[in-house]
Amino acid sequence: MDKLKPPHELKIAGGNLADRWERFLERFRWYLAAVGEDGSEDKKKVALLLTVAGAEAQEVFRTFTYEPAKAAVGNQPAVPAETAEQFNTVVRKFTEFCVPRKNVIYERYVFTTEYKVKVRR
Repeated sequence: MDKLKPPHELKIAGGNLADRWERFLERFRWYLAAVGEDGSEDKKKVALLLTVAGAEAQEVFRTFTYEPAKAAVGNQPAVPAETAEQFNTVVRKFTEFCVPRKNVIYERYVFTTEYKVKVRR
């Protein structure tokens, strides 16, 4: 298993970044399982993710900000701080960066426009 190749680097620039990120993450999770690191501590998984993802992803990683801990207020429970060493937090930050939010108003416009064109035919 030492000779197992990691997935290709994540290319940030150009094309459909959301699709590339989802495919990269899927392949990376398979890679972690294949090399027996899927049960490793978060810090090691983050280091592997950044090493495999490459220089462009490492530059994006440096821009991430993390929420500080929040004390319990009223019925709201306390929230622990986010850190760059939490694998799920880093994956979520990359997902937020790579997958754009949908503009609901625009999506409705596209849907109704396409519907009207199809109805007219």
